Parts: sequence; structure tokens; C-alpha cells
Amino acid sequence: MENNTTNNCSNEDIVASGLPLFVQCIFLFLFTIVVLLAVSGNSIVIWIVLAHRRMRTPTNYFLVNLAYADVLNSIFNIPFNGYYMVAQDTWPFGSIMCLWVQAVTHISIAANVLTYVAISLDRYFAIIHPLRTKLTHKQTIMIICSIWILSCLVSSPAIRSFSSAASICKIVDVKSHGKYEWIFFSVTYIGPIVILTITYTRIAIELWGQTAIGEVTKRQRDSIQSKRKVVKMLIAVVLIFGICWFPQQLYFILVSIYKSIPEWHGTPYVYLISYFFAMTNSMYNPFLYCCMNNRFRNGFRSVFRFCPCVKWSSEPSYEGYVSCRSLSEPTALSVIYSSQRRSRTTISTANSPQQSATLTELSLNHNRQHRQN
Repeated sequence: MENNTTNNCSNEDIVASGLPLFVQCIFLFLFTIVVLLAVSGNSIVIWIVLAHRRMRTPTNYFLVNLAYADVLNSIFNIPFNGYYMVAQDTWPFGSIMCLWVQAVTHISIAANVLTYVAISLDRYFAIIHPLRTKLTHKQTIMIICSIWILSCLVSSPAIRSFSSAASICKIVDVKSHGKYEWIFFSVTYIGPIVILTITYTRIAIELWGQTAIGEVTKRQRDSIQSKRKVVKMLIAVVLIFGICWFPQQLYFILVSIYKSIPEWHGTPYVYLISYFFAMTNSMYNPFLYCCMNNRFRNGFRSVFRFCPCVKWSSEPSYEGYVSCRSLSEPTALSVIYSSQRRSRTTISTANSPQQSATLTELSLNHNRQHRQN
């Protein structure tokens, strides 16, 4: 995935051309806004989930992992690589920071994308195969650890490539590194897009394309609505990811095919704009959570409750909430019926002496009235 200074086939020409000062100021200002919004928004998401027990679900743990990856990308990728490309000067941060920035950049982006895939697969099995055992917190943490380990393995060739030219933070062997970038591009964009399209299409067919047979209870309707809201939010997250990264990926493909593109006069602007759109993906997710999920929205309100325009309640309403794992109508009905039976049994057991005495008294009164008549 060509998302930073690894795109050396174009960066050398970009540096040579130079950018006007006011253009540099505009891009630096925009990158600063992205960093501030991404770090603050994703930090709030992490706090909302970890500080509230009811928010600690497997899906939300994956969202926390996304937020961590976006924070890392915002802190170590955008400020350093963004400034390097805008200023178009030699790498000013030293060899150690070059290796660190490129390592964190590749690893965080890979972890971000692999987390999208993990979420889609989790939702797929939860909705399409609801009778399977759901993920435990321990299993979720193990999957998240595996995501980061796999991200390190996928990113290791890029890190080794920069180690040979860390002082100038450029790739010397561009040809061999270009082959790796195709692999990284396939693993972190093409492959995930295919998997996400298949899983969410199947989920959408299951949730919106089928109708229940017979009478649908309120519990079932609430369950379906809850599932649809969660899936809508996750689909929106994936769509934003695909849209934001598309210009950068398209640029990478075109440069690989047409070698003369870096020599064009407008290439520096095209590359910076595509890079900027890719980096903005780190700041959008918190806004989507806030707009499309009541619990996250209340969490954001609690953070900004001192603002006069924010309405916040210390006791959030969970009306209509149904676990996203309660997805099967037969399962939902069995839960309802079993709870009703337990409720009737409990009431009957608790009130049986009183009910017996009441029935006996009513029977005696009826017999007396019958004899009197």
C-alpha cells in the first residue's frame, strides 16, 4: 500500500520540484487538523469502551483495536511523513526515527485493515450461524494479538528495506521493494475489500432480504433492528475506508504501469491530495460511531457535557437494546418462552399459599349464598 515515503519512484521527483510556500502551509494545516481530530476522537472511543462495563463486547473490543491503530498512524505517520513530503527536503528526523516511523506506519495500517476483516467475519458467523458459541473476551484478545503479530510479519520486508538507507529515509532498491508493495497492496486493500464485500453482502441479504414466517414478537423486531443498526454502522466504516484509500491505491497502480507519471508537473499535488485523503480515514470512525450508535453517542456527550449546547443524561437509556448475538428467531423465541415459564413458576411458587386460601374462602362464600337461596 503506497501510503508514505515508500513511494520512492515518485518522491524523488516530488522533492526536486518543490511546492509554493502557501501550498505547504495549507497542507500542513490540514494534516494538523487530521491529527488532532483523529487522536482526540479515537482516544474518546477507547475510553468509552474500556471505562464502561456494558460496552465491553467483542465487537467493541475490535473497535478499540481500530482506534489504537488509528492513533498510532496519526501520531507517527502523518506528522513525520506528512511534513517530509510537504517540505520536500531531506529527512530531518534521523535514522532511528526513519525506521520507527516506517515500521509503525506499515504495522498500524495492516492492523487496521485486518481488524476490519475480523469484525466482518465475527458479524458473519454471529448472524449467519447464530447457534455457534460466541466469542469470549479471552478469544477476542487472542485474535487481536494475532492481528498485530500478522501485521508485523506482513510489514517486516518494508522495515528491512528502509534499514539499508535509514539516513536519508529512502529505498535504494526500488525495483525489489516495488514487488513487495504489490504484495502489501493485495494483503491490505484488494484482499480485504473482497472479503468485506462478500461477508457484508451475505449479512445484508440475511437481515434485509428475508421475512419471518408467522407473527413476529416485539423482542424479535427489536433484535432485528438492533442488528441492522450495528451492521449499518460497520458497513459505513468499511465504505469510508474504501473511499479514502482509493485515490492512493489508484495512484500506486497507475505509477506502476506508467513510469512517466512522476515526471509530470502536477504529480506532487496529486500525490499529496491522495495521501491526505488516505490519512483522513483515521479521523472518521469516531464520528460514525457517534452518529450511528446510541451508546457511543451518550459517551461522547458525557465527555463534552460541560459544553452548553450538549444535552447529556447520567443514566443513559438502553430501551430497545438487544444483544447483537440474539440473532436467530427460534433462539429468541425460546428465550422468551423459557423466561415466561420461569416467571410463571416463580409467581406461582411465591403466591401458592395465599392463592389457595383465597380460592377456599371464595368457594365457602359461594356455597353459603347457594344454601341461603
